[in-house]
Amino acid sequence: MPVIPISQQIKRTGKIEPVKLIIVGAGKMGGAILTGALRAEIFTTDEVGIYHPDPKRRKYLCEQFQVLEVTEKDILKAEAILIAVKPQVFLAKTAPLLKGSRASFISIMAGVSAETLASSLDSNIITRAMPNLGSHVGLSATAITSNSEATPKQVDFTIRLFKSVGKVYPIPETMFDSFTGLAASGPAFAAVVAEAMADGGVRVGFTREIAADLVRQVLLATAQLLEAKGPASIKDEVSSAGGTTITGIKALEKHRIRYALIDAIEAATSRAKQLREDHH
Repeated sequence: MPVIPISQQIKRTGKIEPVKLIIVGAGKMGGAILTGALRAEIFTTDEVGIYHPDPKRRKYLCEQFQVLEVTEKDILKAEAILIAVKPQVFLAKTAPLLKGSRASFISIMAGVSAETLASSLDSNIITRAMPNLGSHVGLSATAITSNSEATPKQVDFTIRLFKSVGKVYPIPETMFDSFTGLAASGPAFAAVVAEAMADGGVRVGFTREIAADLVRQVLLATAQLLEAKGPASIKDEVSSAGGTTITGIKALEKHRIRYALIDAIEAATSRAKQLREDHH
């Protein structure tokens, strides 16, 4: 099915219809958000477009998602613009392209503050969102914050957009670095724990395939149990007196697993703050 550029759509209808959303970038995260939003029917494919500076890449993405193709001259014709590019690309190339638009801006860039976005875009209609890797499976934890000039309708649109890929947490921007350290980096920390557990399984005799599958099942079940119980309750329920689990927990405590995880989150938060200051 051929991609329809916005300019051709205007010629066909004889009028300019503002596109509900234009995604600038549309990498893995932007693509996951677009997929979730289309599945949730927040908009139709003829109400959303993708802009990418590389025409071949732009055409490929638009064909992949069956949405409108957006060029430089069309990019300002949007009700909302989702900025999904790397911070260094934004400051050097994207901001000058978007400056002057009356659209509301939604940024998923890490480390670029609302203040920097506002000054770079010459706009105060700014919402920041911080999704995590869970967006690829509809289980994202997404932080959202907006400035005072974003209208309730615009904020509601952003919340609905990110609810299509998981759960939304409205928080003050001052907590974004902490959110990055815990929720955005968290999947990697959990993956390291999973990998280490699988290594342990191999160490005690399982094949790599079976060990990895057992760990995956254990973590899936634990995540479900955490919906109804606190982590301490789950630990206590499994740990019988003088048994195998409490012995294993003693080994974990000996190697300071709690300290290591707390320190990892603090270190990731500090790095997020440093990156934000570098982009200011």
